[in-house]
Amino acid sequence: MQTARLPLISSAILAAGLLAGCASSPMPTWKGAADPGYAPVRPAQVEPAVTAVPAVAISTAPPTRAALVDAARAEWDFFGNQQIDMRHEPFSAPRLGLLEDEGEAVQRVAEYWHAVGRNYTGADCQQAWSAAFISWLMVSSNVAPQDFAPSETHFNYLSFLKQRESLPSPQFVLRPAASEPVAPGDLLCAPRGNNTATTLDEIQPGLAGHCDMVVEVHADEGWAGVIGGNVFNSVSESLIPVDAQGRALPISQRPWLAVVKNLLP
Repeated sequence: MQTARLPLISSAILAAGLLAGCASSPMPTWKGAADPGYAPVRPAQVEPAVTAVPAVAISTAPPTRAALVDAARAEWDFFGNQQIDMRHEPFSAPRLGLLEDEGEAVQRVAEYWHAVGRNYTGADCQQAWSAAFISWLMVSSNVAPQDFAPSETHFNYLSFLKQRESLPSPQFVLRPAASEPVAPGDLLCAPRGNNTATTLDEIQPGLAGHCDMVVEVHADEGWAGVIGGNVFNSVSESLIPVDAQGRALPISQRPWLAVVKNLLP
């Protein structure tokens, strides 16, 4: 396991939107706006059916906030605890982990894709799998499909949740990131690429974006930890700045838009 600190990651390089490579790259690189994997796509449920996709192993226990956090942490452990410090620019990577096309990670990423009905693996490096990762967390933790609609695109399931919260007993509700403190088990979401949404009303299917799961909040110290998939080609914990109330502070690569409040027990 690599433990040496990476060089600082230039903001100019991030802004250039370089394509992310596989593990053969000299260091993890950001999947930027130019990556076709982040272009708007149709919701997964309207794509032609994919055959021979293995079923996702689903917990038999009722879904809980703690179970989702534990699932995210377990995947982070599996990938070697890669950590990206976003509290200052340029970003740095204090700890490296397993990349998407290395060893056991190849099939682990395939498991995430199975949650959205796809037959990709971690070797399909140009296929952005961050939404598949979040969907896998929900599906494997036994969150009912009527409460969360798995999708390979974050803004597809955000659109579903926005509509679902007007119906009885929603398990997740959307709140503006600028005013809503985050807590472990919440999702924190931002637009990406050509997505210019700035309000919850502008959320619609097919827009490019990224969501992470909040796993720890230290408002008194000014930071929180969020775990996401496909962050520098791995399951990574990103350290992000928060204010004294625990509200996520926007940064250049993460202009936070929505907090998906987790109402599970």
